[in-house]
Amino acid sequence: MEKWKLIQRHASYLWRAQTKYQVHSPFVFEFMEEVLDDKRHYYAFDELEVLRTTLKKNKSPLKKQDFGAGSLITNTKNTTIAEIAKYNQSHPRVGQMLFRLINWQKPKHLVELGTAFGVTTLYQALASLNGKMTTIEGCEATAKVAQASFDVVNAKNIDLIVGQFDEVLADVLEKLPRLDYVFIDGNHRKEPTLKYFEMCLPYINNDSIFVFDDVRWSSGMNEAWQTIKAHSKVKLTLEVFDVGIVFFRAEQKEKEHFELLPSKIKPLNSLLLK
Repeated sequence: MEKWKLIQRHASYLWRAQTKYQVHSPFVFEFMEEVLDDKRHYYAFDELEVLRTTLKKNKSPLKKQDFGAGSLITNTKNTTIAEIAKYNQSHPRVGQMLFRLINWQKPKHLVELGTAFGVTTLYQALASLNGKMTTIEGCEATAKVAQASFDVVNAKNIDLIVGQFDEVLADVLEKLPRLDYVFIDGNHRKEPTLKYFEMCLPYINNDSIFVFDDVRWSSGMNEAWQTIKAHSKVKLTLEVFDVGIVFFRAEQKEKEHFELLPSKIKPLNSLLLK
């Protein structure tokens, strides 16, 4: 039943999603130009996809500790690096979108909840070489694989914290000069997602960006996303693929929400509305 609801939520999104030709907000149009419809192939993409492929071929055993909702596809605790790399990592298009988002807005102090094997972490960190990414992973065995990934790429601007989010997030936030960007990609349940959102809120500034992965992954995650969209401090929300993006810009006088797709995915819309 949950998988059928997931299909329905995706289908509804694809039907409603707009391209840049249907968007009238200058800021959102710029997001579309700089992030979704940017055709530039950045230096990091090839290296990180080679790393992803290497992980998918790694048959080494791994005993996974999952403190969240698990996976809709595989939820085996005794598995291999290859199995997790195949099913439990963000799609390359998500990593590349986050790279472009960070390259556009240039946040300096970044936090990630849910490191996994570190490929998506690297997409974000390599887009902010003058910034610092603090990433939190609950599973020690998974974190070791992620650290090895960071070492392979020679990423120097990542601080990997091993621990459960509930136990370490508050301390991480307290030590930051400010919170410019947070990517929440762990647990995937309604109540914890809302809790981490509320924990991060006191540290926002006008340009802070919150990103939530898998906002349609389950009914609970979708409910959490609806609550976040409705929060009084949230000014603008974007929904792209399975990702929800939150802005707090004071320039945004009225609350708005957009469901978006790159123009190339809806070519007919683009041609009709030019």
